[in-house]
Amino acid sequence: MKKILLATTAVGLFAAASANASGPTVTVGGYADFQVGSSDQESLFEASPATNAFSKDLHTRTDTEIYIKVDGKTDNGLGYGALIELEADVSADDDTGANNNAERAYIYVESGFGRVEVGATGDAGDALRVDASTFARATGGIGGDFYKYADLGNSQTPVSVSDFYILPGLPTAVGLTGEADGGVKTARATANKISYYSPRIQGLQLGVSYTPDQDERGTASGFSSDSNGAAGAVTGIENAWNVGLNYDGEFSGFGIEASAQAEWGNTENAGLVATTRDDLQAYAFGLAGSYAGFTLGGSYGIIDESSNTATLNTETDYWTLGAAYVFGPFGTSVSYMDSTIENQTGTNDSEFQNIVVGADYQLAPGLVPYVEVSFFETDNNIADVAGTSVDNEGTIFIVGTELNF
Repeated sequence: MKKILLATTAVGLFAAASANASGPTVTVGGYADFQVGSSDQESLFEASPATNAFSKDLHTRTDTEIYIKVDGKTDNGLGYGALIELEADVSADDDTGANNNAERAYIYVESGFGRVEVGATGDAGDALRVDASTFARATGGIGGDFYKYADLGNSQTPVSVSDFYILPGLPTAVGLTGEADGGVKTARATANKISYYSPRIQGLQLGVSYTPDQDERGTASGFSSDSNGAAGAVTGIENAWNVGLNYDGEFSGFGIEASAQAEWGNTENAGLVATTRDDLQAYAFGLAGSYAGFTLGGSYGIIDESSNTATLNTETDYWTLGAAYVFGPFGTSVSYMDSTIENQTGTNDSEFQNIVVGADYQLAPGLVPYVEVSFFETDNNIADVAGTSVDNEGTIFIVGTELNF
C-alpha cells in the first residue's frame, strides 16, 4: 500500500504537466497575535517560583507568522504550488518552543481528480475534523491557547502527576508520539507526510495522509533512529496512516457538517523496552448543525490501548460539546471537553474537564480583538509522596488582538 501511494504521488506531481507561460503567482500574508493572560490555580501548581513559569499570575505572549503562497496552473489545467508558513516570533515557535524556521512547508498539485500535498504539514483527517473547537470563537475555545497559561500536568508538575489529554483531536494531529500522555501540540503534528484530498462530491470529501516517521520533520538534520530514544524511553510512531471523511451540506437554510477519522501506526519499540507496547489505533466522530447564525455540535474520540509509559498500555477517550452564535462582526461561543486516560493498573485514571467561553469582534478588516475565559479541572486520583492531593482546578483569562493580513 505504501509503494502504491508513493507511486501515485509521483505520477500526480510529474504527469500531465505542460509549460506555463506566465509562471506561478507569489502572494504574502500572515497574522500577528498579541495576548495578555492570567491564571488562578491550586497553590501547589504555582510553587517553586525559581523554576516554575506558572508561579506568576500574569503573562504576555505574541504569535506571529508570515505566509508565502505560490499558485500556478499549466496550460492543460493542472494546478500546482506551495505554502510556507514562516515563524516570525521574537523568540521561538509558539507551540513547541523550538527555534524553527517554519511551522509548515509543502508542495501541492491539484486537478479534477483531487489534490496531493507533500511536505511538512498537518494530517488530512485533522483538516476535515468537526468538533466543538472547529467553530469556537476567540482563540479557539477548548482547542485554543488556554493551556499555555497554566500547569495542566504537562510541564512543571509535582511528583506523581500523570499527564492529561487536554486538546481535541487524534494523537498525530496534536503531535503526540502515539502515546496518550499529554495532548499539547508539538512539532510532530507537522511531520513530513504525503496527503491526498478527493474532490468534494455531493457534500462528501475524503482525505488520506501517510507519515513515514513522525519524528522526521523538515531537513535531513532531523532524521531519527529506529527507536528515537534511549533504552526504556517513550519512542515514536512510524508508518502512520490518517484517514478522514467530511460531509458539508445545507437543507432549507439548515447547515450540517459531519466527520469521521481513523489513524493507525507502528510503535518504534526497537527492543528497548521490557514490554512491547501496542501500536497506535485511534478514531473520532464529529457532528455540527447551524441555522440563522447559531451552531451546535460536538465529537467523540478514542485512542485504543496505546502506551503512556515506556512499558505499559492504556486507553484514552474524550468528548466535546459546544455552541456558537455569530451576528455581523460579533461572535461568541461556549465549548466543553471531557477526557479520561484509563491507566494501566485500572485505578488512578487521569481525568480532565474544561469549559471555555469566548467572544470576538471584527473591529476592522483583518483586525479582531477577543476575550476568553477557561474553567478547568484535572484529577488523577492519587496523592504525591507527601500525601497531598495533586488535583488541580482553576481559571484562565485571556484578552488579545489578532491582525490577519
